[in-house]
Amino acid sequence: MEKKQQNYRLLEDFVANVSHELRTPLTVFHGYLEILLDQPKISPKKLKEILQQMIEQSNRMSFLVRDLLLLSRLESASPDVSQYKPVAVAELLRAICEDAKALSGEQKHDIHLEADENLFLQGKEEELHSAFSNLIFNAVTYTPDKGKIWVRWFLDKSTPTLVVKDTGIGIAKKHLPRITQRFYRVDKSRLHRGEHGTGLGLAIAKHVLLRHRGKLIIESQLNKGSTFRCVFS
Repeated sequence: MEKKQQNYRLLEDFVANVSHELRTPLTVFHGYLEILLDQPKISPKKLKEILQQMIEQSNRMSFLVRDLLLLSRLESASPDVSQYKPVAVAELLRAICEDAKALSGEQKHDIHLEADENLFLQGKEEELHSAFSNLIFNAVTYTPDKGKIWVRWFLDKSTPTLVVKDTGIGIAKKHLPRITQRFYRVDKSRLHRGEHGTGLGLAIAKHVLLRHRGKLIIESQLNKGSTFRCVFS
């Protein structure tokens, strides 16, 4: 009975969180549609601004649905290890770091990659891509302009290890135990970039690692940066 009540509370929290995340984009959509109906002679410039905002909110909802579906699959379906193949992690990280540089844009982060070309990982490439990209993109999002980000893939005492380290805004110690929970955000007002963040990235990364016999270790200090370490057994 107690377990059923706990599961019910978890479901209630999940529905409440999803509703909260969808409320803002839907409210924006509704408001702009009312403007378009009430002002048929709206200027081309204003119309362009409205449509751009609607596209951004549409993207926000799309990203949320995408991440929810992925997280649901990761949590509910056991991994089929018979389908696992050797993944060229160094090559995968190069592609992600190039995307991270594009995300950085004018912020000009110094993104440094050091990866062992001969170190492969048995697993599912698309899942690993999702986990690693979430960690690296988070580093870009929460690191001030021209900050440094280090990505390293190596054998640490015979253990395959990925380290993503940044000089970002950091995370207070009290938040670390909950940082990988679904929709948990330390403080939305401190979001430096990444308007399309869904609050699910670290939860996805944690579950992907679990499916690949790995664990996520997080170390961080406010205003000094964070280190995310993925350790595979």
